[in-house]
Amino acid sequence: MNDKLISCELLGQLPHAAAGTWGDRKALIYKGQSWTYQQFEDEVQVAASALASAGVRPGDRVALWLPNCPALQFLLFATTRIGAVAVPLNTRYKSMELRYALLQSGSTLVISATRAGPVDLDGILKDVVGGGTATEDSTAHFSSIPALKGIIMIGDSQIPGHTPWAAFRDSGWNSAADYVTPTIMPSDIALMLFTSGTSGQPKGVLLNHAGLKLCHDRARIMRLSKDDIQLTYLPLFHIYAFGYSVMMSLMSGATQVLMDVFKGEEALRLIHEHRVTVLHGFEAHFSDLFAARNKLDLDVSSLRIASFATGAKSVTALAEIVQEALCETSSSYGLTETWGGITISPPGATLSQRCESSGLPQPGIEVRIVDPNSGCVLPTNTIGEIQVRSYALFTSYHDDPAETERVIDADGWFRTGDAGILRDDGYLRCLARFKDMLKVGGENVAPAEIEGLLCEIPGVRAAAVVGQKNDRLEEVPVAFIVAQPNECPGESEIIEYFRGKIANFKIPTRVIFIEELPMTSTGKVQKELLRKRLLSDAASDQN
Repeated sequence: MNDKLISCELLGQLPHAAAGTWGDRKALIYKGQSWTYQQFEDEVQVAASALASAGVRPGDRVALWLPNCPALQFLLFATTRIGAVAVPLNTRYKSMELRYALLQSGSTLVISATRAGPVDLDGILKDVVGGGTATEDSTAHFSSIPALKGIIMIGDSQIPGHTPWAAFRDSGWNSAADYVTPTIMPSDIALMLFTSGTSGQPKGVLLNHAGLKLCHDRARIMRLSKDDIQLTYLPLFHIYAFGYSVMMSLMSGATQVLMDVFKGEEALRLIHEHRVTVLHGFEAHFSDLFAARNKLDLDVSSLRIASFATGAKSVTALAEIVQEALCETSSSYGLTETWGGITISPPGATLSQRCESSGLPQPGIEVRIVDPNSGCVLPTNTIGEIQVRSYALFTSYHDDPAETERVIDADGWFRTGDAGILRDDGYLRCLARFKDMLKVGGENVAPAEIEGLLCEIPGVRAAAVVGQKNDRLEEVPVAFIVAQPNECPGESEIIEYFRGKIANFKIPTRVIFIEELPMTSTGKVQKELLRKRLLSDAASDQN
């Protein structure tokens, strides 16, 4: 039975409501420091007042280029509290990507840190914006980013014209008592998040406050309570971490243990030390946690449940191991455009529903499978494009009405671009990005099926399968493999392994060994880069 879950209509209201309910309960732990729910709310209010004092107005965009840290959580809520739009940015960006995001978003203020682990954020940001010059209204002007009026830096920055974090924060303390919250509507834009950009330029996804209900329903289904302790290691610049770890903790009164970056062994130690009960993650996270579990003799029996993006056959075996080695998992599926996860398998679901599916649609969410060519809705167990209709769907892509119109039809159905099926039990199963599906001699082939078998071969640490153009069959599967040193069989042995296990047209025609698969910050394989490598290799062979 759930303890009380709080709800509200606006993101910026949530810390205030949580403080009123949970008060002196511990909300956040980070590197030996802790904040109660009241202290969390105080920090949000100070940040909101500081933003207003810095000239941020409703509708302005505030770029938050920060690694996982308490300040980023406070700022996400503070920005939305004053009616501005929070624009969290990927800390893996280099100068070209950062410049694009700042220009595309039209951000008027950037708040950043000098470093994110080994990455010199200060140097990259300085290269992008150059030096600021003062204007008559006491704001700064950065000629390379015309909309930008100020930069706030945590740490000893070398950027001319920046404001130190301490001075910014002091301005908030001095003006907090006088700050009046503007009128904000649930339909107002709260967040602009950039897509992972596995191919092409990232798109700015505009989200309003409707996702609060989605998070509330998920917290109820996962039975979160004030007794839970969540480990937050997913990057907070993505909706997964914000919508699951942060939002659901505040709604349930749970405690967050925050990591600045994920490391499997450190995460396992924190689980042991703080008696963590809830985790969230992708295949890479659980794989590293399982490896750490085999190496370290630590008690992780406190773990109760973990959300895990399952469905693809390549993760099924690992998901089944996690049930025994760590805890029960809850399958899920979601995108930035859907305000994160929209499906879920509840506690007590069958092993197949937890490990082979991507969950049931949450209340108020509609999911269908459509033939992308004919537009016809397909029956169960038939592969097609996953389409979603939801009250929490993104409003548009920023400054891209044509792309918005292309992916959202007149009836409000969002074309996700993902391939999947609806099972007989009503559970969704996401197989791959539709563009990643292979068409071999007229047959649909899900790369995840091949990848799953590859990962069963001793010595194969990771695998990805893409299509290569073929004059006779249209395309054929090619496998990229990351091998364990001195353990993996050769190309011919791997190809032979598939004989008699799957249809011949699904067997990889080539095996390419690489040191690491190219990944996004959320653990997704950048298959577009693998396809480009095949094209480059083909061009070289012709020359």
